[in-house]
Amino acid sequence: MVEVLRTAPLLSEVPARRALARMLAHALDRTFSGDESATQLPEEHLSWIVARCMEQGEPTEAADALARVVGTVTGDAEVTAQLRMLSDLQLARTRLGDEDLIVLRRLLQGQATSEARALARACLHPFPVHLPQHCTDAWSVALYLLRRNALPNGLPLFLVFLEHLAPVLDSSAAQELRSWTDQYAQSQELQEQLTACRHNVMAAPAHHRESRESRVMFVLLADGLGDDHCVLQVWHQDGQTADAPPVRDSDARVRRQDLGPLVYERLQQAMAHIGQSGPLTIEFWLPFTLANLPVVQWCRPGAEGPAHNRVVVRSLDRLETPAAHSSWQRRWDQMISSSSHERNAHETPMEQPDAAPSVQPSEPLLVLTAPPDREEGQQQLLDGIRSGVPAILWHRSDCSSGSFRKYVRDLIDTGPLAELPARLGQLQQNKDCLGSEALSDLTLLWDDPTRPLPVLKALTSPDEVVAR
Repeated sequence: MVEVLRTAPLLSEVPARRALARMLAHALDRTFSGDESATQLPEEHLSWIVARCMEQGEPTEAADALARVVGTVTGDAEVTAQLRMLSDLQLARTRLGDEDLIVLRRLLQGQATSEARALARACLHPFPVHLPQHCTDAWSVALYLLRRNALPNGLPLFLVFLEHLAPVLDSSAAQELRSWTDQYAQSQELQEQLTACRHNVMAAPAHHRESRESRVMFVLLADGLGDDHCVLQVWHQDGQTADAPPVRDSDARVRRQDLGPLVYERLQQAMAHIGQSGPLTIEFWLPFTLANLPVVQWCRPGAEGPAHNRVVVRSLDRLETPAAHSSWQRRWDQMISSSSHERNAHETPMEQPDAAPSVQPSEPLLVLTAPPDREEGQQQLLDGIRSGVPAILWHRSDCSSGSFRKYVRDLIDTGPLAELPARLGQLQQNKDCLGSEALSDLTLLWDDPTRPLPVLKALTSPDEVVAR
């Protein structure tokens, strides 16, 4: 810990080290007496601080406090991350012992650096894990998971992670790792639970290798206390694994006029959490009364927007009309299976310059003739949702303009409807078009029945937890 602290430039100064000692004294509710910082060398003073921090009480609590306070005093993310990992190691020593940790470290350190985080989130479904930034490889992830409670069947989460990690390693390392987990499970009388976990892993050994598009889901719910407020719920899902569980952030009650900045802030946080090595779909789940909010602008403040992002609106009202689900699924399948050479939407006179988009709710695509914040457009939107139309296009202010009709023609005629969100995203990312009101205000409602809104899992009652 002292060696890590020495790498923080700010802690070479006496005032910063004194502030560190004072804050630790407050955090740990103890007195840091005998301060000789004025006469000590920086390394000696840091050594004294660490010794005071760790000399009494719970070592893990002290190590956690040290990492937290150093982050506050220095703002040094790298130093803080290293201290957090040392804190995880401190706790791991109380759970496993030095001999087991030495073997495990040899097997894991530096392994699966690009897959460990996504693998941990996927294999622990439906118990999503918020992994701190210092979890960068299999070793650091396993140490952190040692902090977490066991599953209801008694199997520790870190052991579940190790079982799912084994197929990623080469054959000799995988065999060694399974031998280690076998020995640990036997010592804890968990052989049956480990065998069941391993059977599930072997039944689908490559599930974590399948890549999908990442999602960030913003859900707007009625507040119930005031019309000018709503509740913002945020989910995000890492597409690096097919089974990656969605993670829910904390909800926020917010005024409608403040939604834009908050959505952008939450979007940046979600992107930092899941990374963005591939395409990202940003979904806004809205009631029909809020369907015309400027969600595209919220995601792209100013002239620049995140690359590869696709912004779509999804309907909360569709979830409340189960009678229309069969029609919805049928029309979705029809749209997805259509080839680029087929006419995917109703044949409308779009080639005529003065022709307005027509409403044809019997087809997979519906183009509104008025925005949904007007009575005519709102009724068209509701009719489309209730009849099962999966894709609905409109302009936020003027669905009759020539520029809007031109973009609709381009979107429909240049490829299959199944690729509509991608084509719209590419158009809206074009810097030459960002100034076009017709394009920036073009909204796509895209209700994919195969990618539902996540729901919270029921909690496990205490009497269902295996007694240990």
